[in-house]
Amino acid sequence: MDTARADAPSIQTPTPSTDPNTVQNIIAELKKMIAHELDVRIEENDIDPAVPLLEGGLMLDSMVLFEFITRIEERFGIAFATQNLSSEVFADLTVLSQHIHAMMQDRERHDGAIQ
Repeated sequence: MDTARADAPSIQTPTPSTDPNTVQNIIAELKKMIAHELDVRIEENDIDPAVPLLEGGLMLDSMVLFEFITRIEERFGIAFATQNLSSEVFADLTVLSQHIHAMMQDRERHDGAIQ
């Protein structure tokens, strides 16, 4: 006896995203940047996205953080406004990636509205 109802909504399993701009893909890219492009001695596999970037975590100093911000802006085509340079935005890679993702979506909406 088939108990599935014809009018029941189908459940779809999420498929892995190939969009390079997902939060998880941004986190992966940021981990690579920290490990391979900044003057820090941290292995990519040792970077936990929930560990603070500043005090008590990865301990990125102001010079490294400045370089990191510059590379993020270049890589993702965004620009941090002064009000977005708060310690809350740089709490950890997850928060930072969510912020970058939102900035990229805003840019795409803005660019689409101009065309």
